[in-house]
Amino acid sequence: MATSAQNATIDVPKQSRRHGVGWVSQPDQRGTIDILWGCFLVLFVCVWVVMHHNVPVKRETLRESATRKFRWVMLAICAPETLTLFAVMQWNSANISVREMHALGHKDWTIVHAFYANSGGFVLHTDDCPPFPINSKSIHYLCSKEWIEAPTISREDIWDRSKADLFAKGFAVFQTGWILVQCIGRGAQKLAITPLELFTIAFILPTIATAFFWANKPQNVAETTVIRPKWLIANVLIESGEAAKHPYIDTPMDFVEKPPWAGWKRRPSLLHFGGLERRPLARIPNDYSPPPPTGKEATFIWLISIVHAGIHLIGWNFDFPTRIEKLLWRISSIVLVVIMLVGGAVPVISTRPWFDFSFNLLWIWVIDARKSTWIRRNIFNFLVNLAYLIYIIARVLIFVEMFVSFRSLPENAYADVNWSAFLPHLS
Repeated sequence: MATSAQNATIDVPKQSRRHGVGWVSQPDQRGTIDILWGCFLVLFVCVWVVMHHNVPVKRETLRESATRKFRWVMLAICAPETLTLFAVMQWNSANISVREMHALGHKDWTIVHAFYANSGGFVLHTDDCPPFPINSKSIHYLCSKEWIEAPTISREDIWDRSKADLFAKGFAVFQTGWILVQCIGRGAQKLAITPLELFTIAFILPTIATAFFWANKPQNVAETTVIRPKWLIANVLIESGEAAKHPYIDTPMDFVEKPPWAGWKRRPSLLHFGGLERRPLARIPNDYSPPPPTGKEATFIWLISIVHAGIHLIGWNFDFPTRIEKLLWRISSIVLVVIMLVGGAVPVISTRPWFDFSFNLLWIWVIDARKSTWIRRNIFNFLVNLAYLIYIIARVLIFVEMFVSFRSLPENAYADVNWSAFLPHLS
């Protein structure tokens, strides 16, 4: 009979399965390192594959690039459904661009061109203004007014600039599939699944959705396509008349690029955050994703968020080191689901024409009520801010418990799945 972690197998007696053990090496079965390494590998590879950063500026230092990418990695791991939201909005914007450019007769304009444009791949350089990136909306406007011809760069040339790694994507699919199959097998044989493994499983669903919507977005492109017209940007602004009379916030093409945001704007205190000091902007930030999601897209993200949060409830009856930790996991899981059910509905109803309240998205993007009353300015903002705060606390508790639970896991958490038990036996 197995009496120690060193000899644990799937035949561990019922009375010993709840006996907590700490660090376990892996001579004949999986050990602590196996669990940690397997989950970290899935998280790292999936984030590496799914992240599609916008085109950086050439003078960006290694430290600035690493800091920016680290922020997005942490967002992808801690709130993957948020990354899916940005991916959906960018996908929506790219599809709109394709339809608009095709309506002008530019049939060679593809979704890859649109993603490239919205990533800051096209840079406008006139003699009277420092070079700045223009998105697909500006390209459509300038083409429709015959200021420029449609860019002639081909889809293949853009994709050649992409650093998408097919091997890494294949490896991510394999690792993701393996951990899913392994956890299903463990559940079928009544073997313990660790909180870290459950967290990893929850991470996979929104990450798959993000990868789908960014499938046609060139990855980690560093080279831009410069458009150098003979005219001045001042000529464009003058001819645009009243539409361009207000001072720009990001670039001189704000009068074209900002209206699709439908009232959304970056919080003023964050306009220059993250290396965005220069005006006009030298790059398009990763979170610039006009237009806002439609009702269908917002509903899709809402459902993804609910399922992602709900997966944590699978750990309801997990064996935690203490009753307090089990209670904290249960409460935190319920909090995530409730906030996603209730709070996640706000972006959905905000797409309705009758919705007229101020609120914010991730404390970064804000929208003001059209009718400025105290209730309209504050009620949703207060509820959303409170929900964010509670959500973060619940997330932190789950994140901490994923690791502290390793000090005392059930013995059969280290037992291997008996795969032969799933094969049909012939007499």
